[in-house]
Amino acid sequence: MKVWGWLGGVSALWGAHAALAADAQNVPVELETMQVTAERGEADAYSVPRAVTVVGRAQIERESPQTWTELLRGQAGAFLQSSGPGQSIIIVRGLKGSEVLHLVDGMRLNNAFFRNSPSQYIALVDPYNIDRVELQRGPGATLYGSDAMGGVVQVLTPEYRFHEEQWQAAGKLRLQYGTAELSKVSRAEAAVGNRDVSLSAGMTVMSYGERDLGDGGREPLTDYLARGYDGKLLWTPGVAHELMLSGHFFEYPKLARYFDVVGGPGGEGGSVQSYFEPNDRQFLHARYRYLLPLGPVQGIEVHVGQQVIRDHRLRQPNDSRIDTEQNRSTLSGVTAQAFSNLGDALSLRYGAEFYRDRIDSAKQRTPFDTGVTAATISTFPDGALQDSLGIYLDAQWWATARWQIDAGTRFSRVHTDLPSTPVSAATEFTDDDVTWQLGALYAITPSLGWATTAARGFRAPNIFDLGTLGPRPSGDSELVNVPNTELEPETVTTFDTGLRWQADRWRADLTAYYTDYDNRIEAREPTGNTVAEGQFGCSDPDGCIEVQSRNIAEARYWGAEGSARWTGSRASVYAVLNWTYGQELRSGEPTRPANRIPPLNGQLGAAFVLPASIRIEPYLLFAARQDRLDDDDLRDSRINPAGTGGWATVNLRAGWQALPWLKLQADGRNLLDKAYREHGSGVDAAGAGVVLSATARF
Repeated sequence: MKVWGWLGGVSALWGAHAALAADAQNVPVELETMQVTAERGEADAYSVPRAVTVVGRAQIERESPQTWTELLRGQAGAFLQSSGPGQSIIIVRGLKGSEVLHLVDGMRLNNAFFRNSPSQYIALVDPYNIDRVELQRGPGATLYGSDAMGGVVQVLTPEYRFHEEQWQAAGKLRLQYGTAELSKVSRAEAAVGNRDVSLSAGMTVMSYGERDLGDGGREPLTDYLARGYDGKLLWTPGVAHELMLSGHFFEYPKLARYFDVVGGPGGEGGSVQSYFEPNDRQFLHARYRYLLPLGPVQGIEVHVGQQVIRDHRLRQPNDSRIDTEQNRSTLSGVTAQAFSNLGDALSLRYGAEFYRDRIDSAKQRTPFDTGVTAATISTFPDGALQDSLGIYLDAQWWATARWQIDAGTRFSRVHTDLPSTPVSAATEFTDDDVTWQLGALYAITPSLGWATTAARGFRAPNIFDLGTLGPRPSGDSELVNVPNTELEPETVTTFDTGLRWQADRWRADLTAYYTDYDNRIEAREPTGNTVAEGQFGCSDPDGCIEVQSRNIAEARYWGAEGSARWTGSRASVYAVLNWTYGQELRSGEPTRPANRIPPLNGQLGAAFVLPASIRIEPYLLFAARQDRLDDDDLRDSRINPAGTGGWATVNLRAGWQALPWLKLQADGRNLLDKAYREHGSGVDAAGAGVVLSATARF
């Protein structure tokens, strides 16, 4: 029996059984575990050695997120941090930003000026144009290359497929209003097609007002507008071929850098005003699949895509000037992969990919005393290029009826070309790395399995690490960043092991992990030099401190992630618990807490299906206190130096299928009006509120 066919067969049988049982009892199906990220191919998440979290269509339809990352709030292995409204990231096993790889439909979202800290670019994906979100916890560098150290997060967008020869039409309209943030969201999409071709298009408009923090007032600078547009063509000219063409555009025309102005318990705000204006993402994507055997190859898939992210900013740091800047990343890539079955028990998946990212950057300064705008040092080297090439091989071997072994390796090469700048000469260099993974899945019983994985990941220094230029705000003084072209790649080695239980009504997993993080890049490290006013963009009369990024730290992380769900005839109960502990080590210095470690966190909930197609879901979200802070945490205006307090919110979601084509929902959030802040976030969470939504399908 072929391995990939076996996995598909098990998944199909499981899904058919669940669907038939649900139909017989008129109960929604809650088994959302099909994934593609861990194997670069579809399989049940419980059938692969690596730890995977899946948020499927049924759950997404019930959510009302500001950003797509909120779909992972309270899920196994994930912790949400929001620098401000309209911005949020996922922390995976203590790693974040460019330490975690983000994909959209199989193509990279991470670009060359991603920070290894909160990144606003992660939110530039329409949260209402999503079919599934997957999180592979732990390194995924063997299949995906640089940045996949803490994990791989993938967004999969919807695909309309029709199965009749005659032309058909379908669509959806969603309207939504929220009281706590005066939010108004509308999403419209429509599709036409038949079994050979389908064409779909959609539009999302999101308007948020000032946030109610539960004290009776509204928080300024938390209002914004966001818009998204998308289109997709699927064409199957024959049984062997499938072509997909898609385009996405998502923008924030003007978004306040909230924490930079307002500040917080960790320090005062650094600017009079600070905005992204605009911040947007354009994504064009083509995918080709060959679906029949071709000699020893059982299938081929090729992706070609281009992503353009614009990061334009306006910042008034004081009463003497305004700075404006325009940054753009143009990321073009092609990936190709195939798989082969060698006998009944061995399958290979192999491929290659190439990406090129060009960075364009410009900055201007307008002093108020002269009113004359002049060019100044740009944030990044204008015209910088970064190319990445990867070749990989991954094998799945059913050693016995109970043992599955998964092993793979990858060669990666990242070439960086930095043009000359006012503070550095032109240079280019190459980073090579070989990554690997080895996993095993053992069926202890038909319902209970044991999975274990060891994997190595790496992150090549990107343009943000290597070439960030000029002033960096820090309290009432200024730091001036100069490039460090001698940076080396960061690496991690992770070991995890756990149990999975899949019975008729139960799904549960518990995973423990340990990560060894070496050659860690630390930003804002003083060089010992002082920069005089007027040099390298320094505007402090007393001079600025020269800093740069350096490989000077190591870190160790360990923790556990667990989730469980019981599904009955008309009720279900679920629970998630995540715990991470991290320490940082520097030569000659005492061990200290690692940066931005999430507190103990999770969720607990239940769902009940009542007569008249009504679904009631009370749920609790919670996090413990976190007062283990490193030096960067203590300097961060978003974090209270005394630590972030623990919190729990009581929530109640109610949905009603009023008509076969109309669903109404009310989501009561933070019903006890708890005042709290998620650890590391730049703004307090919203107080008590209700989100009302209506979804019509045709």
